Amino acid sequence: MESLGVDIKLLIAQIVNFALFYYIFKRYIAKPFSRFFNLEVEKEKEKEMILQKLKKQEEELLNREKVMKQNLKKESEVVLKNAKSEAELLKKDILLTAKKEAEEVINKGRRQIEEEQNKMLNELNERALKIALVSVEKGLTQFLTENMQKEVTINILKNFKVKK
Repeated sequence: MESLGVDIKLLIAQIVNFALFYYIFKRYIAKPFSRFFNLEVEKEKEKEMILQKLKKQEEELLNREKVMKQNLKKESEVVLKNAKSEAELLKKDILLTAKKEAEEVINKGRRQIEEEQNKMLNELNERALKIALVSVEKGLTQFLTENMQKEVTINILKNFKVKK
């Protein structure tokens, strides 16, 4: 072995160093990262549940809109039967105002749902990115060089952008 330029003591020391590094990495870095990623998966599931709830609320608003339109139509028919010319003018006014109010209520509900959804998504994305960056900066400063830290950070950012 010495004729090849390999020192057995140095080789054994390198193997021991690698084993220690592997143990420390697996125990103190890999486990916290796996917990972090599991938490992120749970947050994604929670986000999807919230989106489903918002979709149900939107469907309920559409159903209410249909019911309101049906009720308005029945009322307008009664008004037509009871009064002739004067009732026709009132009917038109009532229908116009009711439709405007219904559209305003629906539009307001949709806008509110969209705003809340966007706000929640933005907050979740910002929190996830901050947590990832802080964990890379704090957790890996002892074990990795600056170049390796930059590569890990870039990799996290790429994966984060892909998930969006």
